[in-house]
Amino acid sequence: MAIADVAEVQPELEHLRPQVRFSLLRALARRKLAMLAIIYLAIFYLCGIFAPLIAPYDPRAQELTLEARSAGPSADHWFGRDALGRDVFSRVIYSARTTILFTVVVILTGGIFLGLGLGLLAGYKGGWVDTLIMRIGEILAGLPTLILMLAITASFRTQINDAAFSLADNTWLSVDEARTFIKFFIIVGATVPFAWVGSSRIVRSQVLSIREQTYVVAAEAMGASTWRILFRHILPGVLPIFIVGLSAGMASLAGAEVALSYLGLGIDEPASSFGNLLNQVQSPYTFSQYPHLLLAPAIPVILFFYAWNLLGDALVDILEPRANQAR
Repeated sequence: MAIADVAEVQPELEHLRPQVRFSLLRALARRKLAMLAIIYLAIFYLCGIFAPLIAPYDPRAQELTLEARSAGPSADHWFGRDALGRDVFSRVIYSARTTILFTVVVILTGGIFLGLGLGLLAGYKGGWVDTLIMRIGEILAGLPTLILMLAITASFRTQINDAAFSLADNTWLSVDEARTFIKFFIIVGATVPFAWVGSSRIVRSQVLSIREQTYVVAAEAMGASTWRILFRHILPGVLPIFIVGLSAGMASLAGAEVALSYLGLGIDEPASSFGNLLNQVQSPYTFSQYPHLLLAPAIPVILFFYAWNLLGDALVDILEPRANQAR
């Protein structure tokens, strides 16, 4: 095919992309489990985003009376109250917001900025650039991720209070809010270095095949810049499998925040996180006497993990049918 012919075909392909998107939506709509997962995730994200409007009570408000402490579910408090008399339903809603903020920040920085960007660069440039990026990724992939994340977050614990007081003095944040803000970005900083490796490998493998396509070679011959080739010609072909990789990794990213908070190295009291809610009810006595304190945070977060895994499987079946046939 001549270069001029390729140049004529490319605009036609642009008109086909909306049709591909609609066909993807129709394929998802035919899968009941995938649609249930999407509906649950939509509810979860809406609750987290609009937590101040949905939560009926202040999640930090305490009522230290015998009747309120660890009270069971009721018409006024759907999920009951915790040991300090706080409304558990409100704390679960705000915990959803913590999970959403964490996953969004890590996806934007580690998944898209680093994972997608480095994968495109490594696959297209090749040579020493590819070798350097992939070797760093292999080193990080071979390390015990959770242990290193624990070590990173634990090493900053002693500086958190000093930094929180300094931040509160120079901003509008209270000391508790400043402490939560700093802890949040510590666990983000501990997660991002490990979050880009898998997505960059997926993107690189796709770029290696796409860069040999005729339209990419034609764009290079016409003098298109590297950035134009990457984002105009290669990125659209990489996005489907990249989206599948992101959806498959969302549960593990959220699980990292929950695990760190559960172990006391993430978001601490009085801020709300699924990890610290579960940490409060880890004793067998608490579970046997007040099971609502465990079930209220455990069920939503488990369904969150399960929904993302279901959606990821559905996207793999739709976008990568050959992988499904191989199974």
